[in-house]
Amino acid sequence: MPKLKQEQDIAKKVTLVGAAWDAILGLAKIFAGYFSQSQALIADGIHSLSDLVTDVFVYFASANSRQGPDENHPYGHLRFETLTTVFLGLVLILVALGIGYESITAPASQAQLTWYGLAALIATIVIKEAIFHYTKKAGDEIGSKMLIANAWHSRSDALSSIAVLIGLIGVYFGYSWADMVASIVVALLIGKMAIIMVWENLAELVDTAPDPKLIAQIKETANSLKHVMAPHDVRARSMAGKIYLDMHIHVPSHASVSEGHYLGDLVAYTIKQAHSQVQDVMVHIDTDEKIQTDSFAHPTGKPPHLKLPARHQIVADLGFLLRQHSAYVDVKNTRLHYLDNHLELEIIAYIDKAPDSADLTKITAGILQDLQTTHYIHKATVLWVFPS
Repeated sequence: MPKLKQEQDIAKKVTLVGAAWDAILGLAKIFAGYFSQSQALIADGIHSLSDLVTDVFVYFASANSRQGPDENHPYGHLRFETLTTVFLGLVLILVALGIGYESITAPASQAQLTWYGLAALIATIVIKEAIFHYTKKAGDEIGSKMLIANAWHSRSDALSSIAVLIGLIGVYFGYSWADMVASIVVALLIGKMAIIMVWENLAELVDTAPDPKLIAQIKETANSLKHVMAPHDVRARSMAGKIYLDMHIHVPSHASVSEGHYLGDLVAYTIKQAHSQVQDVMVHIDTDEKIQTDSFAHPTGKPPHLKLPARHQIVADLGFLLRQHSAYVDVKNTRLHYLDNHLELEIIAYIDKAPDSADLTKITAGILQDLQTTHYIHKATVLWVFPS
């Protein structure tokens, strides 16, 4: 089963379990608050039912956000989870403002400390704390900031129930204002959690970089590999707890294209194995003489190395210059090395196609002599290939 599908199933299961308990506890506290005449207990019940509403959004976001990439969403759908979390935070802010307003404008409390009110609060504290650990563990396991936020929402319900319990005890001992104060505390707890939720996920939506310590650890992981030097220009973005990474690495200057590709794949694989939150790594290969981004730090004119000709022009020039050697020189497979703003060539020649009586030293000298008329070749080497 694909990893994203497994994560989707985990998120949906955890959310359904939390939603079932939110419904039970919310209704229990509202009924207990009504018969106890406790404004704070009713508010706490509404808080639990608001958890149920958020659970519904989380469930549908989980079902859609962890679908694979498609033509319209090449990076996948994880940002749907981030957007949903922002929306949930805004809803919770409104809930907090409503509870706070009702607490201040409502008539003086006639709340009573009853056994069923006490039982509902204690059950909420125990169960919601258990749901917090259950949901947060799942969120950490699949790297879902939405599940982790929902877990903390559950814990805020437990904390608010503690505040309500304290308020009811205060009313029992003759402090009639304690119930109102507890309701305000509930509103503040919900509001604080909502603001944090919105702020963190808005930061993700505008591609705020992940924790610098994590980026430093990722660079150390890449730098630990042999023949991979000085990872730099690291850029990262987060999507629902997953990290998408772009980075440059140095490789030996005469590494072939396939070796550079191999080293890039090795870096990407090693990083993803060492850092489970990294979803994708795009590696740009630089030689050890040049940092690509530095080469573009020229506000006027084309960078020096881009003034050198490209392969198609070079091959055309070589075909003309080396026309006397065409029987044994493989112009199309000439190796090009763009190093330190200069161009170096490796000319491929086949020893079995050279004239039988020819002196290879003289032929090599002749090839190099014919190349001297070009202005852009800094160095040329002839590589004689023996038949396999």
